[in-house]
Parts: sequence; structure tokens; C-alpha cells
Amino acid sequence: MTSIDGSFVTQRSLDLHRAKYNDLDKAQRTAFGGTIAQLKARLSDRLNVSSDDEGASQWHKQLTQAVALGQPAEFSANNKGEHCIKVYAVEKLQPRCRQLHHLIFHDNSFCAKIRSKLLPSATNSLITNCISLGGGPGFDHISFCIAAKFLHDIQPKRDVLLSNRIKTMVFDLYNDDWEPVMKSLAQCFDDEEHLTMHHADLRLDLADEAHEQLRTSLQSVDLIIAQFVLHENASFIAKEVEIEGVRQKRIVGVVRDILAMAPVGTIMIITDSANTLFPCLKSAAKENGWKYLCAEEQLREEGKRRAYLGPKSFLILDRVRINN
Repeated sequence: MTSIDGSFVTQRSLDLHRAKYNDLDKAQRTAFGGTIAQLKARLSDRLNVSSDDEGASQWHKQLTQAVALGQPAEFSANNKGEHCIKVYAVEKLQPRCRQLHHLIFHDNSFCAKIRSKLLPSATNSLITNCISLGGGPGFDHISFCIAAKFLHDIQPKRDVLLSNRIKTMVFDLYNDDWEPVMKSLAQCFDDEEHLTMHHADLRLDLADEAHEQLRTSLQSVDLIIAQFVLHENASFIAKEVEIEGVRQKRIVGVVRDILAMAPVGTIMIITDSANTLFPCLKSAAKENGWKYLCAEEQLREEGKRRAYLGPKSFLILDRVRINN
């Protein structure tokens, strides 16, 4: 991690004590824990639900079935009075935000580049444009904002620095169901201006008329995040095709189009409870000029530990060129 004046803040120190976390690493976890606990309490009060509500079990069953079938969960059909979706938002706020936040601070070159996009500025307030695919009420936005604030607060000359502003556009199949909860979360976080909800259907192509806003936002995107959504749509995202007489799975639809159209310099973060799509995703990414890193490559090639309390499976893509 590099500070404003060019000195190394964490990358070197993260390697000093492998058995124990260094002070700065502990600090970012402590800062996250305090912020997210307060936010969860405020959201629970505002939505008038508890994470221990029985409605959470209904969502777990739907999500487990969705991953097994490779098809999106039927959230709306089980949303009685919007209660279950509120329960899910409160219950998943801390673990979902924690997984992305801690991955951002992991010690590898890909995550270092992510952090560089969140640094404050000495001259003007920077804006980092994020696309959250299937991001529900805005978990990804919260993770990026907490990380950006920490990166600002640890700078020696933070009093004269302007924090990075995170602008996140959430694209979700159930945008109408999520939008009221997203607005409540944004109000609790005091950031109603930079978090918006839009419709997207990963079963369709990017050229579909439903994806006009997604196509536009891709032109200036910095970070794309897809947490626990791709494997729920695996039956639509990966299809068997025949290439030179050989049957093989290929990425199709909107995910294929995003990999083809995203600007050079874009980082895409994929986290999930499974990694069965990763071989297809890595192949498609390589064909379109992306470098990649996932848990398996990191353990084998860099010899470093997994992200503590991070996602069980992750894939980070960095677009370095546009192939002809």
C-alpha cells in the first residue's frame, strides 16, 4: 500500500510478522469492526428487524438452492411484507462487508492496486466509480467507503487531504425490492448521494435494452464487484459450446460482454462460496486481456496466506490491454 508521499505504508509491514497481525493490520480490522457494528445497530432499528428473526432461515434455503441449481433465487416470492429481505440485509451486513473489506487489505499486488484506487488526494477530491453486480442493498459500497476512510485516516498529513469519494451503482435483478432497504442503509451511513440502485439481469446479453445504464456506467468504471452472485446464475453464465470439435464450457451473456468492454485499468473482484466457474472465468478473462489472481494461484505462486476472514473463494481480474 502506498501513501500520498510515495512511501510504503503497509505492504512491507504486512510481511514482517506472518504469525501475528501487525499493528496497522489490526487497526484496519478494529476500525472496520467498530464502524460496521454501529451501522448494523442503526439499520436494525430503522428497519425494525433483528438478524435473529426466523425470516433469515427462509433466505438461507433459497440461496442454497440457487447455488445448487445455478439459477437466481426467487426472493420476491418469499418476501412477505418486505420482512424477509430486511432481515437478510441486517443479518448479512457484517459478514458480507467484512469479506470484501478484509480482502482489499490482503497482501498481494492485485489488492495493492485496488487500494491505490481508494487513496485520498492532496489537490482535489477523487471519485472512484464502482459497479456492484447483484449487490443487494449496497454491501459493497459500505466496504469500499470504510476502506477509503481508513486509508485517509492513516496518512501523516490527513488534515490537508481530501477523502476519496466512492460512487457505487448497484445492478440487481430484484432492484425494486432492494431499493427501499438500500435507501435505509444509505441514510444510516450518511451517504445517500453516492449509492444508487438499477436493474440488471445476468441471464441476458449486455446489448439488451434492460442494460442501457449498465452499458453507460462501464465506460468510466474503476472497480467491478460481484459477490456471491455468479454461481447463483451459473446455468446462464456458462454454456457448453463446441470449438473445433471439442465440447467445453464458455462464459456467455452479460459477464462475457463486461469482460470484453470494460476499460483498461478496471479491476474486477469476484467472491463466492464456490469456485466451479473460475476456470471458465479465467479463460475468458485471459482472452480479453485481463490478468488474474485467485486463492489457488496466490497460495502456489506467491506463497502467501489466504485473506483472513475473507471470502472462501475469490478471483481478482485486472484489465491490462484490449485484445484485437
